[in-house]
Amino acid sequence: MRVWLAGMAVYIMAIAARTSFGVASLDALSRFDISAAELSMFTVIQLGVYAACQIPLGLLLDRFGSRPVLLIGAVILAGGQIWLALAATYPSALGARVLIGMGDASAFTSVLRLVPQWFAPRRVPLFTQLTGICGQAGQVISSVPFAMILARYGWETAFVAMGTAGAVIALIAAFFIREKREFSTSITKASGGTFTHPGVWQGFWTHFTLGFPGHVFLLLWGVPFMVVNGVDQQTAAALLIIAPAAGVMTGPLVARMTSRHPLRRPMPILAIMVIFTLCWTYLLLLPRPIRVWEFGVLLVVLALTGSGSAIAFDLGRTAVPLSRLGTANGMINQGGFIAALAASLLIGLVLDWRAPDGDYSAADYRIAMASQAIIVAVGVVGFLSVSPFAKRRFEKEKGLRIEPARVAIERIIRERRAEAQRMESGQNKSGRAEAGGKPPDASPARAPWTRRP
Repeated sequence: MRVWLAGMAVYIMAIAARTSFGVASLDALSRFDISAAELSMFTVIQLGVYAACQIPLGLLLDRFGSRPVLLIGAVILAGGQIWLALAATYPSALGARVLIGMGDASAFTSVLRLVPQWFAPRRVPLFTQLTGICGQAGQVISSVPFAMILARYGWETAFVAMGTAGAVIALIAAFFIREKREFSTSITKASGGTFTHPGVWQGFWTHFTLGFPGHVFLLLWGVPFMVVNGVDQQTAAALLIIAPAAGVMTGPLVARMTSRHPLRRPMPILAIMVIFTLCWTYLLLLPRPIRVWEFGVLLVVLALTGSGSAIAFDLGRTAVPLSRLGTANGMINQGGFIAALAASLLIGLVLDWRAPDGDYSAADYRIAMASQAIIVAVGVVGFLSVSPFAKRRFEKEKGLRIEPARVAIERIIRERRAEAQRMESGQNKSGRAEAGGKPPDASPARAPWTRRP
């Protein structure tokens, strides 16, 4: 547990660094005198670097373990935050985001690789969810103390404080993080078969579809979208806390479903995709400004998508051996950030197309946010295409057959009805026995209630 908690401390600070720019996005517009498309480049560059680093970092994790990768990444992340604090020009700030993306990329998959080593297999889905849930405490850090420091002391002090805190926590965590067992040092062995495994690709498309919505909203476009709908900036930043708070409830719920019904993991994935699509459709079609409580509901749904995206890593865990888990997790994690990168850039481009002068209206933002439907459609098609192959590969490797959900539900209903009938029959027999009756098919010699002569 200590190892996981130490890794979580580093991951929480990585999330805080990642989401801090979403709180400071409006300040960045004025500080660097840039347009919406140029603002989106901060997130695009960070997410692009993050996504590009996933597979190389996965290979490094499988070769060297979590500890060195996690700690070096934390130091790089802290340096990027301090550079961003002191950056006076737009290109310099973009360079700082490159370092932040590199450091951030190492945190999540490093902690996930520790989970199967220190917890029993039946508890892995729960602690995978808890990793994502507890990591969202970083969102609380960026939404409350960071936002307060930013508002009171300014850009430089806020980002220097964030970078310094991250470096100190990483150095403290270094004393507790360790590996439980030896791993292969062969990169060829670690990566072989991972990139073509349909189970890994199923996880990739799951994270692609469910991993990006929260990142796009929390990292960059959420606060401006709420502000243009009449919510003041500080209230909008505070509302972002709803997502990690709701994740405390949705995460264990999804983990329980995953651990109790591991053969039915695609079903909650598809259900969450539908819920997310319906929620955004409702909000974007409203003929009036979106209200604060409706943004609260949206943030709860975004928390649900984040919890659903964690199922992707459980798909990867059961698809490949532990010696290749770092590479598999890196590939899966890459999916969500590729989608987040594409969606963030697309929203910025649509906004500039709608209002080249930078005077964006609520209608402009709604059309821009609706462009996320393209990313969702790509992800759903990819998931549905690869799922049959993943199912057959899973059945072959595990030596079992997964019956269709309809057949399984009908069988469960029949079994429960039969059990209810047996219980009712038993109660009737017991009632007759207590009344002095005798079952018609029982002889006096065998009846347990017959007194011996």
